Amino acid sequence: MPTDSPHSDPGEGVPMEHTTDNDEGPRRTSAWRVSNFRRLWFGSTVSWFGAEIGELALPLLAIITLSASAAEVGILRAAQFLPFLVATLPFGLLVDRRRRLPLMIGADLGRFVLIGTIPILVWTGSAHMQILCVLVFVAGSLTVLYQLADFAFLPRVVATPQLLDANGKLAASQSAAETSGKGVGGLFVQVVSAPFAVLLDALSYLLSAASLRRITVDESAFISTREKTSARRDIAEGLSVVIRNRYVRPLLGEATTFNFFNEIFILGLLLYTVRDLAISPAMIGLIFTAGGVGTFLGAWYGARVTGLLGYGRALLATMLLGNTAPVGVLLVSGPGAGTLPILCTVFLLIGLGSGLANVHAVSLRQTAIPGELQGRVNAAYRLFSWGAVPVGAALGGLLAAWLGGRSAMLIGAVGLPLSTLWVAISAVPRLKTINDAGQPSPAGR
Repeated sequence: MPTDSPHSDPGEGVPMEHTTDNDEGPRRTSAWRVSNFRRLWFGSTVSWFGAEIGELALPLLAIITLSASAAEVGILRAAQFLPFLVATLPFGLLVDRRRRLPLMIGADLGRFVLIGTIPILVWTGSAHMQILCVLVFVAGSLTVLYQLADFAFLPRVVATPQLLDANGKLAASQSAAETSGKGVGGLFVQVVSAPFAVLLDALSYLLSAASLRRITVDESAFISTREKTSARRDIAEGLSVVIRNRYVRPLLGEATTFNFFNEIFILGLLLYTVRDLAISPAMIGLIFTAGGVGTFLGAWYGARVTGLLGYGRALLATMLLGNTAPVGVLLVSGPGAGTLPILCTVFLLIGLGSGLANVHAVSLRQTAIPGELQGRVNAAYRLFSWGAVPVGAALGGLLAAWLGGRSAMLIGAVGLPLSTLWVAISAVPRLKTINDAGQPSPAGR
């Protein structure tokens, strides 16, 4: 199998087990000094920003340009996220059997072609909702492939001491894209048109592929040389590691519980703020922007918290902050001058805690999972955690219809702190450094 040539920058393509705690100086732990990481960061940031534009531009194109019904827009939304349920496990297996970088580049180029086809169809008068749903579904499948490969590829780009800082920078960029992307997308749709906004989304993937193409990491050492087993056995192995690993299991429980109650919380919040509090869409956007700002700050400075508390305690403390902050909505009982500041503060704290915790949690998973298993284990992880999203959304809709938006919001807010218990009673808080998670133990894998 042809391989990429190794790069001369320190820390690039370095196996995790070759690093030690003694390497963790300020310079050693900085991911910015690794040129390959800068290329990965640029590609990811550009594609995230474009995806956020497309997140708003695609449904607007369906509604405004194609005059789609509400049911058709719902089907389009389902087509976009269905791949996260049906493609995660097989793509996780593929990621473990192939070099990750070519998969990521291929996924970017594929999304460029698929999403770029949509405005062309509109301009030629050939677009209709069935074709749009098919294109969005296939593009969503490539997004699943990219994200699984990206998770497994990052530890090959930076050394373990740099992993926390690298994940922090990536998470901060993603948060910035989430905060500003939809606003730019809406403005672009209004000023130019929805098809041009979708084209901008497509071009972002082309730029990402061009940046990734400049990465030079030899992945041959990290491709498993063991005898190929059946797909079913490999998938079962990934599920087994998720359940048995004493660090991954509590993180999965926390993420699944959080996603379930968060969907109930958000759905109830939207119904309550629009129908009962009569808060304008612009102000609702401000509330979510406050959450994005908190996530950005938490992700950017996440690595610094570790030095104060130790790795495991920092993860638990930041989860406690982000998962408990939603309870603050109990202070909102109706319309009033203080309602908006309270909700903005709640979302700022949610974002801050979640941003900090996510950086630590993702880095911990990347360290605790052996490199040759990361694709299938992450696929199994995402199957459960992402699978909780539609279940929570469906239940949230039933609760809101039965009890009202405020009651659904409060149920979600009170349920969210329960997710922290998974980590609080686990071995995670006892971790002093991230490297400790990579050491075998009797209660481990």
